[in-house]
Amino acid sequence: MTDTATLDAFAEAFGVLGRLHLAPAAAEDMEGVVALLDQWPLLHAPAADPHDPALAHALEALRRSRDIGETAEQARRDHDRLYGRTAAATVPPFESVHRGEEGLVFDTQTLQVRRAYRAAGLQAPRLNREPDDHIGLELDFVARCCRRAVEARERGEDALADAHLTAAARFTAEHLGTWAPAMLQAAARAADTRWMRGLALLTAAALGQWTRMLGIHVVGVEARTGHRRRRVRRGEGR
Repeated sequence: MTDTATLDAFAEAFGVLGRLHLAPAAAEDMEGVVALLDQWPLLHAPAADPHDPALAHALEALRRSRDIGETAEQARRDHDRLYGRTAAATVPPFESVHRGEEGLVFDTQTLQVRRAYRAAGLQAPRLNREPDDHIGLELDFVARCCRRAVEARERGEDALADAHLTAAARFTAEHLGTWAPAMLQAAARAADTRWMRGLALLTAAALGQWTRMLGIHVVGVEARTGHRRRRVRRGEGR
């Protein structure tokens, strides 16, 4: 049984990472993250690997971002260039692009993810306007499952807590863990700023720790670069 403190640590980490992937970081976010790196919630959680190169490079890149004075505007431009909020994406942040046969958004995987959210009583905030399988939303979903498990444990509802943890583990095995590690490594390689490189590597390290703790073995896919967008097929948006 995963203890409450560990679940709380993953909930906090995935919640922060999800938010930073969804939207460019403000200056105060960048300062806050770097200032608290020594207190990163997963540093001492189970399955932590102090020799994990992704974690070491992530911490180095984020600290270097601060030391060389990277600005929020520089981070925003790099975020937009990588994820395509205002231009063609260098490394699309959507599951279906990396896993779908055609490499397009709003494909089969998007709808599978939407059903997983709905089973938990959740939905993407920009439903039918932005794909549900954005990496930030998938990270946030796992964070919410962990948080619900913590709350259930605190109420003494262990069976419900286990159900939430099972939902998070299944979602990781069937979705997040299958594509995000390769996509994050591609984003780290393509990043212009130390900030975005560090964010990608810190997320990759957190996912690796999460899957090791759960004992999940995931067969991943190679990341696709470049961006292709298509209309939603009739009936897909429902």
